[in-house]
Amino acid sequence: MWSLKYTYVEMLLSRGLAILGSLGVAILTARMLGPADRGRYYYIITLAAVGVQLASFGIHSSNSYLIARTPGLLARVMTNSAWIGVLGGTAAAAGVLLFDFALGDSVPDHVFAAVVLLLAPSSLLFMYLVNLAVALNRPRTFNALIIFGSVASILLALVAAYPSPSLNRFLFAAVAASVLACGLSWIVLARGISIPRAFDYSLFYDSIAFALRVHIATLLSFLMARMGVLLIRQSGNFADLGYWSVAAQIADALLILPGTITLLLFPSLVRAEGAVRWNEFKTTLFQLSAIMAVLCIVVAAAAHPVIETVFGVAFLPVVALVLALLPSVFFLAIGSVASQFLSASGFPLSQVLAWVFGAVLQAVLSIVLFGRFGVIGLAWIQSGCAAAVCVWLLINSLIYGPHEKSRST
Repeated sequence: MWSLKYTYVEMLLSRGLAILGSLGVAILTARMLGPADRGRYYYIITLAAVGVQLASFGIHSSNSYLIARTPGLLARVMTNSAWIGVLGGTAAAAGVLLFDFALGDSVPDHVFAAVVLLLAPSSLLFMYLVNLAVALNRPRTFNALIIFGSVASILLALVAAYPSPSLNRFLFAAVAASVLACGLSWIVLARGISIPRAFDYSLFYDSIAFALRVHIATLLSFLMARMGVLLIRQSGNFADLGYWSVAAQIADALLILPGTITLLLFPSLVRAEGAVRWNEFKTTLFQLSAIMAVLCIVVAAAAHPVIETVFGVAFLPVVALVLALLPSVFFLAIGSVASQFLSASGFPLSQVLAWVFGAVLQAVLSIVLFGRFGVIGLAWIQSGCAAAVCVWLLINSLIYGPHEKSRST
């Protein structure tokens, strides 16, 4: 038991250091670019992240599922991950750019396009590789790679800041950090094994059904978290987008705790059976609920002085956005535990329907009410829809959990 707790602590510390790097870049870009260009920077990074989610196909989860059961598949899994990461990530990035150009500026910005086309595939492959480290029960490898990526991000951002900071320099720094982290991850995981070059279609077909269900749920979850970015972008107000970007990164930082716990929880639940799986799920759910409730209350109390001190008076509108997004942080954290339990139990179709319902509801409410309530309204809508999805997943867990039957609907 102590060994497992020690692993959790190590991973939380490493993810904490990683998020410090992300927040460091956010502070640096906010201070040196101002709200409008900070909004543009975040929007380009978000476009690349959308490309990553579109092209992921849930492969990171199916890889974890396969490797947790059969570690000998590592070489074949890495080959498939590389092909999908590079080709799929590039294709998805191109599609996202075409969509953005069609809805946004009439003249494409070639620098922004190049950043998205490079950042999406490298980020996607990095995500695949670090998840493999967890599936192989190598948490220290995962920790080291995550920390390296964080350190590279902040150091290269500092280089970009001097002597003359600019939006393009910060974007190039983000690409360089992602490529470096991806390259090191491949070298570490490929050490001592022979990686085939050909894509393994049989392995892909064996896992694609499971992966696609994960993909749909993950993609919809991501779109719910980033829907506000797309709507604010279409309004043309990059200052509001700058405020939203800081609030969103604070929310992302708070989700690092449940993200780390569920990352480790999934392989454990896959290996467990029957009552053991159910008891582990319940224990994690109750403990994480208590921790996240306290954490959200503390952040709500400290939001105003911390944001004013760290980001400056110009970013004080972020405080109201953070308060509105905190309920979504709590409900997404709780929902993620239920989601991992259901995934380990076969990923029922009703789990996918929960995210479909949440995404559609949020899209309709956001489009209808944005003009009336603005960005604050978008934040509260996001929190309400996250609560709806969380309740759905918890009810689904009660239905599937105690009986441990594999159902499809």
